[in-house]
Amino acid sequence: MRLKRGLILTIVGMFILTACSEDPDVLFSKAETEAALGSRQKALSLLLVIQQSHPEYTPAYLFAARLFFEDNNLTDAVNQCRRGLDAQADSSQIYRYIGEIYHLSGSMDNAYQYYRLAVQANPKDVDAQISLGYVLDEKDLYEQAMTHFDKALELDSANYQATVGKAKTLRNSGKTAASIELLEEAVKSEPMEGAAYGALAMAQEKTATKDKDILENYALAVKLSSKDKSVWEAYVDFMMQDQDQKEAVKVLQNYLYHFPQVIEGRHRLAELYIDLARSESLSWLDAARQQCDQALIIDQNDHYSHALLAKIYLLQEKPRLAILEAQLAFEINPNTEYRELVDQAKFFTN
Repeated sequence: MRLKRGLILTIVGMFILTACSEDPDVLFSKAETEAALGSRQKALSLLLVIQQSHPEYTPAYLFAARLFFEDNNLTDAVNQCRRGLDAQADSSQIYRYIGEIYHLSGSMDNAYQYYRLAVQANPKDVDAQISLGYVLDEKDLYEQAMTHFDKALELDSANYQATVGKAKTLRNSGKTAASIELLEEAVKSEPMEGAAYGALAMAQEKTATKDKDILENYALAVKLSSKDKSVWEAYVDFMMQDQDQKEAVKVLQNYLYHFPQVIEGRHRLAELYIDLARSESLSWLDAARQQCDQALIIDQNDHYSHALLAKIYLLQEKPRLAILEAQLAFEINPNTEYRELVDQAKFFTN
């Protein structure tokens, strides 16, 4: 349910007379409780009360921005942060959070600009230095990224995220041995954190490390940090490279449990089922078709799922259904592969 401004403002009016003198930490704790209970509008109302009575209280703007962003309202999320800037709350934290919003939205250039502003506002903000390091790494500006990770570690020598970020940059810049050495230390210092295990597995892929050891690190990474999508994607990629197909199926099923809306994951799982159908039993095709159907529920214009369905129906010796699916794939995305798939299906009807 989208957050309703009118209702929020009404509730704010009711709260403001009695709550303006209350400790902002107490109000903020109440807002966190309301949000955890699913009462997001009440939570936002409490946060707006804090903004009115204690305009310098930075967490009230950041949490409100998060609530709007989680409600897919990017504009109001950013506006909440800008209200904090106008109120002279902590500008470094707010710039960094705006950068994070843009980063999560896929706007890399905007993310970079706001992370840079965060560092300029407070060069001693470790989190800002780390965030800027990560976005520079993603832009393949490795030397610049290293500068900010090193600065973060200068400020906080034991910082786990800065260590992992520096190790990733070392790996991406071709310094795999140095990356692995740093990550092995990070794993020893924080054995219950998943990020270093995932980064270590990715670095080990570039070496002669045994597959068993790489798989063990990936498994630990996703167990300890199950919401880290980038590690899951690297794990899936590795499983699709000459690993046991049934084990790859298990990993993809687990991945889709955590990220059910990822259509590409459903494509890859369907492809595995089709391969198993060809090598073992056509009974795997029902599972492949289910994945395609799920993908089409998410996006009815998913041409690749239509193409996969055409291949499934050909294997099941249902050429007329194969023609229909192949034609749908071609209509959505006309290309040579789909044209040939249509022709192949028509051949089997003759």
